Amino acid sequence: MDFNIIRRKKSPANFDFFRGEVFLFSILFLFFILLGLSSAAPPKKGVYHPVSKGVTLYQISLAYKISIAKILEANGLSSPSALRAGQKVFIPGAAAVLPVEPSVSLSSKERQVLEASLETEERPQPPNLPGPPEKERPPWHGKELDLIWPIQGKINSPYGPRGNKFHDGIDIASPSYQEVKAAMDGEVILARSSATGYGNVVVLRHQPGLTTIYGHMSVIIAREGESVRQGQTIGGVGSTGRSTGPHLHFEMRHQEKPLDPLPHLPMTIEQLLENAAKKK
Repeated sequence: MDFNIIRRKKSPANFDFFRGEVFLFSILFLFFILLGLSSAAPPKKGVYHPVSKGVTLYQISLAYKISIAKILEANGLSSPSALRAGQKVFIPGAAAVLPVEPSVSLSSKERQVLEASLETEERPQPPNLPGPPEKERPPWHGKELDLIWPIQGKINSPYGPRGNKFHDGIDIASPSYQEVKAAMDGEVILARSSATGYGNVVVLRHQPGLTTIYGHMSVIIAREGESVRQGQTIGGVGSTGRSTGPHLHFEMRHQEKPLDPLPHLPMTIEQLLENAAKKK
């Protein structure tokens, strides 16, 4: 047998084609691997905070000066209530793990005082006094607070004198069951159903000494002790308690003293148009 003839025989055409395909596939595979390595996101800057018992997501957000929404997004969490003791939460941008104190519920006396203050949204006309002395001013005095409107609607009763009484908040007209949103990140210190006063009401605690109050709601969704992010639904508009029709009574307090919410809320389209017309 002439082995030289065998050596000179060419490989089958289909084998050459298969070998070429394998080579091309290998090149493409290596190309995409290298492309993925080159475009991979750099390591995230931040720390993992170990959650201890009693610590809420709001307390963590205060300590690290970061919004609840950013913490939720960084950890793939859908709700602030998803936090559990023993869990490690990634805090984007943080340089070191910080101590976080557990959330403290209202004492029985504090709760009684707060509930008593929610029996009427009017009080006798206060005397015309100058603003609080500098040592009593909150740390955010003169600065812009990150507030949003809890609902959209027309103000049918502003903060201030109402007849011979003083109205401690603003009443925002709205159809029943419109979703009521948290104006700021905070934690629920009171969620009470009542047939008197503010009716079904939620009180949120925010920066030290600052609270927001949402009254006359038809339904309460928020639960006491949980953290809520800004814009999270906490209930629905209603006409419970001492009310003549569906609306939201929205109130701000600092150290238990009522504040006018309007200077701290973003301007509405109507206000912007009104200001533009005045400048003409």
